[in-house]
Amino acid sequence: MTIRLATLAALIMVGLAGCASPTPLSTPTAAPPVIEPSETATPDPVVPAELVVRGAGIELYDSEGTRIGSFIWADETAVALEVLELAFGPAPTPGTRTGDGTHFANYDSYDFMGFSYFTATNLDKPRNEYFLPSSVQVDTGEPINGVSIRTLDNLAVGGVLAEVLALSPAITYPDDLGTAYLVDAVDPARVLVLDEMVDMVAAVVNPDGTIVRVLAPYQSRLLF
Repeated sequence: MTIRLATLAALIMVGLAGCASPTPLSTPTAAPPVIEPSETATPDPVVPAELVVRGAGIELYDSEGTRIGSFIWADETAVALEVLELAFGPAPTPGTRTGDGTHFANYDSYDFMGFSYFTATNLDKPRNEYFLPSSVQVDTGEPINGVSIRTLDNLAVGGVLAEVLALSPAITYPDDLGTAYLVDAVDPARVLVLDEMVDMVAAVVNPDGTIVRVLAPYQSRLLF
């Protein structure tokens, strides 16, 4: 009798267990999406390619023909050097060109191995009121640091007299190296006006008919 009761109790427990509600399976939590960092386009490096000497100042262009820098003669030295260093690399230690104590000021000079920049120092007036606050001298026809140098009219050291004469220069002056032919006037209408002084570019041609130097600015009327 005892065995039968135990067996019956066991069967009841099994039945109750079968009727129990099943435990739901846990839903796995979805992993957060991985956010990939956006790609930032790297700008193409600026590649200086050509420096143009003008009557009004200097312009620097990249390999695509876009102007990437410029300065005029009355700009502060730091502005000019920023453009020239972009073109030619770090500025050299400046030298000194002593003035004459009357008309010409003292100048700091920076020689970029064939391209020289001169900037007036210790002026007693604002730079834009001084007749020659800065100037440049080009003595090479070869690129410097990969940058070629020419005038607005495409004259360059190493060119020939015929190229200069084709521009019908209105003014010439004697020069230690030959003859200075003046082109690219800032204001062409004033070039031959009496008592007017206009900034221009000088292509210096030697007796053999070769351009050996480019100077700017070169005044249309010499004061002294």
